[in-house]
Amino acid sequence: MPYPATFALSGKRTSPGSVLSPVRPLRLARCAAIVYLSAMPMRPGVGSATPFAASSPASSTAVSVILVGGGRTQLSEPAVARDLYVSPLFARRRARAEASGVPWFVVSGRWGLLDPGDVLAPYSFSLAEQSVSYQRAWGRFVAEQLCLVSSVGRGDVVEICAGAAHVAALTAPIEYLGARVRRATAGASDSGVEPR
Repeated sequence: MPYPATFALSGKRTSPGSVLSPVRPLRLARCAAIVYLSAMPMRPGVGSATPFAASSPASSTAVSVILVGGGRTQLSEPAVARDLYVSPLFARRRARAEASGVPWFVVSGRWGLLDPGDVLAPYSFSLAEQSVSYQRAWGRFVAEQLCLVSSVGRGDVVEICAGAAHVAALTAPIEYLGARVRRATAGASDSGVEPR
């Protein structure tokens, strides 16, 4: 059952009749993290990019959340995010995320953070082709979405299985929340198509 507040809190755009899963209840700490993230310096080199890094290094290397980049190859009709992207690279990343047993999300250059069950239509948009300003704003937006749906913070490890543009845009905002970012090890077969 869709909820009107889902759009306002998740930032996801929907067309009439589309279904989004309800947003989990907010915690005060998550709201505070969003306000704190919005104070993050806009330009690199201005202020500290990782305010918690010195005071609280991650105590564990266990991954808390996995972010999987979408891809260029998509179905021709609307589908849930886990099924919309059909490239072999996405299939490998998805299988790895599902096998891990930890929460995972799809990151889309157009829509931001997607639950694997979110329904969306195919689109043509590449984060790598956008301006640096757009990529930075997108990274902050996705980090804020991540705060709403999970309790990522100090000591957590967020693994990113995506292309260079996604990793570059997401690293500083996620580290600003106190979490460590780990890029998934790319095998020889993972080179090539850049996620969207």
